[in-house]
Amino acid sequence: MKGKIFADSENIHQDQARILFNYYKQVAEIIVAEEERIEGEIKKLEQTKAQLEQQAKGLWVWFLTIILFWVYFVKKGKLTQQIDEIQGRIDEFSKQHKEIFRGYKVTKLGVAYVPVAEQVAYDGKSFIVDYSGSVPNTQITLQMSRQNKLMVDTIKQLDQLAKEAPIVESDNDTERIDTDDYSRSIQTLNQYDFLGGLERSLRTISFCMEDLDTTSVSLPLVEGGSEYLQFLREFGTGELDEGASVLPVFNQDKHKPDIERFQQLNDLKKSISSQTEAFEDVLKSLISTIAHSVQAISALKVASVNKVVTGSNATLFNILKSPYNFYSPTLEHEEIERIRAERFDYKDIEHYEPFNLKQSSRMKFNPLTGLWTAEDGSACSMPFGVHQIYEEIMAPVVQNLLEENRIERLKIYNHIKDQKISYLNKWHQDTDAFYRANRAESSDIINLMQESLREYVAAYNTLVSLQRTEESMKAQESLDSTVVEQGDNSAESLLAFKTKSEEFSKVQSDFEEYMERLQDDINQRAERFGHVEYFDGRLRDGYSNEVAVATGEVPALDDRRKALATVNPLFAKAAQLPPAPHVEELAHEHMALNLPAIAKSALGHLEEGKGEDPAENTADTTETED
Repeated sequence: MKGKIFADSENIHQDQARILFNYYKQVAEIIVAEEERIEGEIKKLEQTKAQLEQQAKGLWVWFLTIILFWVYFVKKGKLTQQIDEIQGRIDEFSKQHKEIFRGYKVTKLGVAYVPVAEQVAYDGKSFIVDYSGSVPNTQITLQMSRQNKLMVDTIKQLDQLAKEAPIVESDNDTERIDTDDYSRSIQTLNQYDFLGGLERSLRTISFCMEDLDTTSVSLPLVEGGSEYLQFLREFGTGELDEGASVLPVFNQDKHKPDIERFQQLNDLKKSISSQTEAFEDVLKSLISTIAHSVQAISALKVASVNKVVTGSNATLFNILKSPYNFYSPTLEHEEIERIRAERFDYKDIEHYEPFNLKQSSRMKFNPLTGLWTAEDGSACSMPFGVHQIYEEIMAPVVQNLLEENRIERLKIYNHIKDQKISYLNKWHQDTDAFYRANRAESSDIINLMQESLREYVAAYNTLVSLQRTEESMKAQESLDSTVVEQGDNSAESLLAFKTKSEEFSKVQSDFEEYMERLQDDINQRAERFGHVEYFDGRLRDGYSNEVAVATGEVPALDDRRKALATVNPLFAKAAQLPPAPHVEELAHEHMALNLPAIAKSALGHLEEGKGEDPAENTADTTETED
């Protein structure tokens, strides 16, 4: 900023040359204008003089007569007098022309500076205070922490914590933190010494930064990018030549107390700048370090917890498999299918055989591969397991106990079967009678509906004729003209009949469908009622049947139960599971955050804020030339 006066000038020297040029141009124009004016007046007078002299030369005609001789002398005298007066004026203008001042010159040209604004340095930057009254006052709030010593000590502690992180945290100062925002199942967690110390240090610094001493000053600050700032940049200067004249037009002491107060606070800020800069460096390093650490540690913790849970579950599942006898699903495929298809119906008692899984089909678990191996070398990951209690204890005990009174039980089974057959026969008889009665009633209802439709059509035709008669009587005065013959409304009747028939047909079809569904339901209920449970087989082999059925239902289990299927499908199907842990959506959102990218972006914004062009508000004193 060198300062200038004219917008199209480069510097003050061009302004001075321009001023000189404009001055000489103006005075030259004044001299030329005055010369032209006087020369014009002289020219006019000379023309008038020439005309008078011409008139004087023409007076000789007055000598031809003696009578007018004296007139010649009179006119001659007047013209001579006028010519003399004009010549006098011409001489006067000639004298003025010679006396026009042409000695204009500039003996001294100087520049005087008027202070209109002042720049105040602050934190490596500056702001401009206006003196001219062109800018309204702006309220500035300055804040300083009341706990400077505590903040400095905490900064040092935070720096130490950021440099040295323990592999295993101690628990001398454990702190419980609330996690109910992330999960209603796990509402508290323990935070140990290192992370707890980091958080407490940040909380202390946050407290120090909130416990502030606030001071306000009101100054007319020039806004960045404003037209006034552009004017100061273009026409003002802060670099004065030695011995330059400065005219204090505006009151520079008006805002001096506020500026001094501001400078005092700024000096106080500078006195702790080293600690503050250290604090900023620590925070910047901490932002990046914690972002990468939390991201890595969170991923490792989730992975490690998953591995621990998966490993412990695998160990637990292997322990839970120990009470079972496992058979090869390949070697015992036919027997397992027979077990799965068994319904334990007394009607098929003649074809029922107790389940028998061969000892040679048993499989052994290989803990190294995690697979089950049979005697023939075949391997699989999910064999067919039967609990030892049911297979080796319950089944033989039941078979031996029931063998003692088998004949009496068969009598009871036969009596139950005869009773159910009798009930079913009676049920089917009553059902058939119910269907016959309903069909007869439905036929009667349909006939009545059709008869009602015919009566409706006839009554409708009569009503139409009556309405037409009434309309005709109202329109005509003669009774003869009001006679209306019976009209043929066959088209309308057929349309009405067709509409109603469709409605009746729909009702009838709906009724038939309902009766068919009712018949199917009755048949299903009759089949279930007719089933006589063969409890001998159910007591002995019911568990094996349930296991075989559950094996085919594994794909339909939910994810939590599918993991238990490696123990036993029936165990996975029937186990009582605790409620699933509830994780709030906020936890998933925070786990999905890319903390290193966020930290990098935040640090980038801080660097951009620090790297703003200081030329926006630079110069110790901004002045304009006059």
